[in-house]
Amino acid sequence: MLNRITDFSGSSRGKWIVVVLWLVIAGVSISLTPMLSDSTSNDSLLFLPESAESKRAAEMVREKFSSDGTPAIIVFRNENGLSEQDFAAGETIYNEIVAMQEQERTNVDSIVSIYNIPQARAELISPDETTMTMIVSITGSVNDEPYADRIEALRDITGEFDGAELLVKVSGPGGLITDLVSVFAELDFFLLLVTVALVLVLLLLIYRSPVIAIVPLLIVGLVFQFGGGLAALILRELDFPISGQSSGIMTVILFGAGTDYYLFIASRYREELRQCEDKHDAIQATMRGVSPAILSAGGTLVIAALLLLLTDLGSYRGLGPVVAITVLVMMAAALTLVPAVLAIIGRNGFWPFRPAYEPDATGSRDSRLWTRIARTVLEHPARMLATTTIVLALLIGGMAYFDLSYDSLESLPSDVESVEGFEALREGFPAGSLAPTSVYVMFPNGETLYDSENLATVDAVAAALAEVDGVVALTGPTDPFGRGTGPGIDAIRASIDAIPADIRESIATARTEGASGPPAGAEIDPDSELGQAIGLYVTSLGFASDDASVAEMQVTLSENPYGGAAMDLMPDIREAARDAVEANGLERDAILVGGETAENANTRTANTRDSLVVLPIILLAIMVILGWLLRSVVAALYLGATIAFTYFATLGFSILVFRFVFGHESLSSSVPFLLFVFVNALGVDYSIYLMSRIREEAEQFDLRHATERALVRTGGVITSAGIILAGTFAALMSLPLRDLFQFGFAVSAGVLIDTFITRSLIVPSIVELLGDRNWWPGKGPQGGR
Repeated sequence: MLNRITDFSGSSRGKWIVVVLWLVIAGVSISLTPMLSDSTSNDSLLFLPESAESKRAAEMVREKFSSDGTPAIIVFRNENGLSEQDFAAGETIYNEIVAMQEQERTNVDSIVSIYNIPQARAELISPDETTMTMIVSITGSVNDEPYADRIEALRDITGEFDGAELLVKVSGPGGLITDLVSVFAELDFFLLLVTVALVLVLLLLIYRSPVIAIVPLLIVGLVFQFGGGLAALILRELDFPISGQSSGIMTVILFGAGTDYYLFIASRYREELRQCEDKHDAIQATMRGVSPAILSAGGTLVIAALLLLLTDLGSYRGLGPVVAITVLVMMAAALTLVPAVLAIIGRNGFWPFRPAYEPDATGSRDSRLWTRIARTVLEHPARMLATTTIVLALLIGGMAYFDLSYDSLESLPSDVESVEGFEALREGFPAGSLAPTSVYVMFPNGETLYDSENLATVDAVAAALAEVDGVVALTGPTDPFGRGTGPGIDAIRASIDAIPADIRESIATARTEGASGPPAGAEIDPDSELGQAIGLYVTSLGFASDDASVAEMQVTLSENPYGGAAMDLMPDIREAARDAVEANGLERDAILVGGETAENANTRTANTRDSLVVLPIILLAIMVILGWLLRSVVAALYLGATIAFTYFATLGFSILVFRFVFGHESLSSSVPFLLFVFVNALGVDYSIYLMSRIREEAEQFDLRHATERALVRTGGVITSAGIILAGTFAALMSLPLRDLFQFGFAVSAGVLIDTFITRSLIVPSIVELLGDRNWWPGKGPQGGR
């Protein structure tokens, strides 16, 4: 069936039919489907496992808290101490934000500053009085344009006062996520340009033919639009979230894999044109030789991508179908459109180095370099295997510095405003001030925070949390200005008793409608006892859900909230809070811990599980495919072993380079997982191509001669393909995100190690040492016997 398809695609009449069909189908599809980049989301909650406590906390907040704002923190810092002029600048900024709030009330939810809550001075100004914060809560999704516009508006206001002496930066969770989203929004087109330019240059250097260099870019570009739109449409209909990184990773995978398939075909086509006078016969012979390897290589990548559906982490799970769908389209193009186009351009496509018809010149054009390499490897296989194994083992030693980071701040350049703001904040306050952890106490149906027993429970939880090592500050309903610095639970109770029931009810009603403070029209002197009681009560209400059925406490940690040490504190915080509510008569599941540190901790748990469970399944699947294709259990086992060995060598080498060349103290959390998936799923192409050619040659020659011929004939194309694949991933290093920089470098290094060491030296050595046992349990080809 496969040969019939490829024969038709390369026939004199079929080639035109195939090209027209592709252009029509792809053109219609592209015009009707969305762009993949428009279908992505950077909402981290979409990618957490359903069982993650932080996700359940966030979903509860969206249901119970109408003012579900994400805070932006404005940081003021003067290393010489904040002056009266600095405080005046802060007040001007505050007044401008208040004016903004009145105009856009649905977007700017609340402001916490010394100018409207002077009681919070101890919380908002550092002990050395060099640093001050102003917290602006902004409603709406941080991934949507209105949120980004508001952050930009805040930065327009603060930028007028940001100078050499007084630093004013908009940071916090809102500023950080906005900066991340902004980078993702700009990277797709830039990455596409860099990738296309790099592939074009490499193809020109390798083939020295403009036509052969441009053809794959046109074909892959068509598949990029067609396959990307198809993936976006299918996943949108299935309500399947796609992360912002998926589009960029898909781009380099598609250009890398698609160009590899094209190289396999074009190189074999050039070889067959010397043996076949008719170009149609040449392309048909070419496809009969390489199409099984392309089908197996593409199928391996598709299966590995689909196995990502088994992951807990949604960013991996969403990437899988995107890659699988686009690679399936690329495979279809490689088996039909590529041979059709090459049949059309024929020998002229290789201009100015047209391959002439030379049926008697077999072997005369074999590469002298690869002939020497093949003979060296096969004459001393044990020595070659030992040497290369030692080299890779030394590279694995870099794993001694293995340290994963889940810190989004480390991914951004140091001159991004949110990062600058965090660094300034850390100079004056505990690092955890940037993103406090939220602890929620949920009361039984019909009960509220201001039932006397529940208020006491919340205070007990606050007291327990304040005793946890690593907790340096806490605010909540009974400590609205900070634990130990405010009026405390007795004052809250007294304020409730002092407020008439009808006023409390009207405050609650106004609050559910989006207002705060005393009811409209109430003439109450804020300095009176009643006014002060209302002010304290309303401030305390800021830590409760709309119906007061949930109380919130914000816990500030001594550690960087995005770092591993902060994540390690989450179990202690959960345990302390649950012990406290249980001791006060509530169920332990009345506690939910949320916030960015808790989300990172859940991400780390899911990532660890995925690495331990899914990666071995992917390796097993690759080995099964190799065993089926080569009809050999032995070959599948040793090729699987080389895959794992190459992976750990690549990871160790990359860690050494990151640490000692680029100064990266840690490794992005997603790099080891994605490196394994894509280096192995893509690198196995070369194993398949080489071993398929060895088996093909062994039909006519003894195994040693067959291995030499296969290595000589495929060495150049595998090397070229590896360089281009590495180059496409190296394009990721041009982006300003450290995560993608590391991923791009690691995959590039892995592909080159796989190309120049594993496939060119290790695998042929093993084949030679094993002899006929390569094909066990079958007998293998019997050529030359």
